[in-house]
Parts: sequence; C-alpha cells; structure tokens
Amino acid sequence: MSKRKYADETIKMEEETEEEYESEDGGFSDDEYQTPKPPPSFGGLISKFAFSSSSSSKTPTITLPAPIISRSTPCENPLPSSRNTRSKKFSPAEAETSLAGEPSPPSAKTKKKRAKHGGYVPPSVYAHLSPLPDTLDDNLICVFIGINPGLKTASIGHSFANPTNLFWPLLYSSGCTPDRRLPPQMDVMLPELYSLGQTNIVKRPTKDAAELSKEEMLAGVAGLEEKMRWHKPEAVCFVGKMVWEAVFKVQNRRGLRKGEFEWGWQEGVRFAKEAEKEGSWGGCRIFVVPSTSGLVAAYGPEFKRNLWKKLGDWVQMRRQERGESAPKIIEEGCPW
Repeated sequence: MSKRKYADETIKMEEETEEEYESEDGGFSDDEYQTPKPPPSFGGLISKFAFSSSSSSKTPTITLPAPIISRSTPCENPLPSSRNTRSKKFSPAEAETSLAGEPSPPSAKTKKKRAKHGGYVPPSVYAHLSPLPDTLDDNLICVFIGINPGLKTASIGHSFANPTNLFWPLLYSSGCTPDRRLPPQMDVMLPELYSLGQTNIVKRPTKDAAELSKEEMLAGVAGLEEKMRWHKPEAVCFVGKMVWEAVFKVQNRRGLRKGEFEWGWQEGVRFAKEAEKEGSWGGCRIFVVPSTSGLVAAYGPEFKRNLWKKLGDWVQMRRQERGESAPKIIEEGCPW
C-alpha cells in the first residue's frame, strides 16, 4: 500500500472516531466527559495496515497509538459569542457569575426621572397679573385661607378659578354652601350669602406654590393675624398644610415635629389671639385641609369629602345657633 493511500485512510478513521464523541446538540455530553472512553476498535482497524520489506519474508506489523482528541471542559453558561458581545458588554462581576454557572442578575430598568421644578420665581415674572382682592367681612363663621393665587385665578380675578381646582365642589358637598355649587365669580358674595370669607397668606400669583420662597410664607403670617384680629371670624380653614406650617413656625419658633400633626381641627390652638388683657379677643379656631389644587393628588376624593364634611357640619351647626339661613335672605333686585 502506498504511503498516500495509508494517510488518506488514517484521516478518514480519525473523522469517524470524532463523530462517536459528539452528542445530539453538537457538544460533548456530561457522561462522556466524566468517563472518557478511547476508541475501542481503532487499534484493531489500524493493525491491518503493514509495510512490506524486500529483505524479509515476514511482514512486520506496526501499531500506531490512538489519536489524542483534545477537549476543553464544557461550561454550563458560557459567555456569549463575539457577535453578541458587540451589543452587550459584560462587567468583571457578571463574567465571574456567568463562569460560575449562575444566571446573571437582571439589569434594573431605568426609571424615568421627573423633571425637577425650577423653584423660586421672582415677583417680576408675573408682575403683569393683578393681586387677588380679599372677600372678608366682620363676624364671619369661617374664613378660608389659601397659599396664593394661581395664574388662572389671577387672570380671571376670582378665587380658585382653575377648572381643575376642587375648592368650589368641596365647599358645596360639605354643606358650607348647601344650596348650590358656586362659580368662582360668586366669591365676592360669600360673606353676604353664607357668612364665609376667603384670603391668601401670599398675595402675589405664581404657577404653583413651589415658586414662592419660605421667607414669603413666614412674612405673610403677620398680615393674616392682623386681618383676623380686625374682622374676628369664629374659625379659619387653612387650605394647604403649607399655610399651617408657616403659622405654626411663627407661633412656636420651630417647625412641626413628626407625629405632631393631624388633618382637621387643631385642638387647643387659636389663631391671631390677642395679648391677654381685659376684653381681649381669644382668637379663632383652626381647621386644616389639603390643598385643593388639581396638582395635588396625594389624597383621594373620599378622604377629602369626609374631611370637609366635618367642617361643613360645624358651619351649619353655627348657622343654626346664630339663627342664619344659607343663603341668607337679601334685598330684592340683587343680580345674584
């Protein structure tokens, strides 16, 4: 047999031997890898090939060693191919986790960050808008004190005029205006018809309360106290916790502590109380509700209705005790 023919037969048998070690999925199976077995018939097959020599009548047999097939340890979770690594890079920690046979931790979804508010805006920005006038009178049952007018309110010139604001619907459902839901244009009739009033701790309008400074809020407390001492209402309702926080800080020279606040009546506290002397005014009761702005969605409708109902029940009780109706009877010819 020629040397070329011998080499071709050897290559062919090596290929057949490698096929015996392949599993169905194209890799090496675990059992075959743990207990490797040499080709059982390779030595027998190769022994039939012999070289003839002219110097001897006997035909010597040369046995070739079995071919060594190099196999690397299969990895349960190999790293992705080079084609995949182009789009995703693995950190050293992820690579170690993958090689250890553990699944890589899922990548955290990137949360959309809310755009941060710009913060304080100077009065010059909205100087073209007029301040909102107060609707106050003497001896009212309750005065509602908001934070400051919004842009829609300032442009129209009436309280809580933004359609998304819940002030007027809650005023009606609570019983403070039991006969109807008033439009913002009727804010000027609150004292005359219902013994109610409205003002704000800060006069200038802004897009929202975040555009005000803390100094403005604290400075507005003194003006509120002066108005309440002049008109002497029975109670005030702070529409927004920010108002009460500013009042509390001025009165106590510190902020509210954790667990020191609850919505509704602030028992044992009076607002705008005069210095104790003979005939001094004892101040007005305090009720606190969340802001009615449409931008405030931290409290559900049911919570707001129930909270406002407590105030409305007290207002109606005081009307009966004062002998008033709601709305009060007014002269004929009034456009309202």
